[in-house]
Amino acid sequence: MDLGKNIQTARKAAGMTQKDLAKRLEVYQKDISRWENNELTPSALTLAKICKALGVSADTVLEL
Repeated sequence: MDLGKNIQTARKAAGMTQKDLAKRLEVYQKDISRWENNELTPSALTLAKICKALGVSADTVLEL
C-alpha cells in the first residue's frame, strides 16, 4: 500500500490541486505534499477529513 500515492490519485481524480485540498482541510500545502511523498502520515482524524473532502472512502485510500 502506498498511502501517499493513493491520496494523490484521489486528489487528482477529484480535480483538486494540493493548494485546493490544503485550503479545504485548513492545513498548509506543504502538509499535503509531505503526505503524498510519504514524508508524514496523516492522523486518523485527518485521514477521515481527506476522504470526505475528496469524496472517497477510507477503504479506497487505504486499499482495504
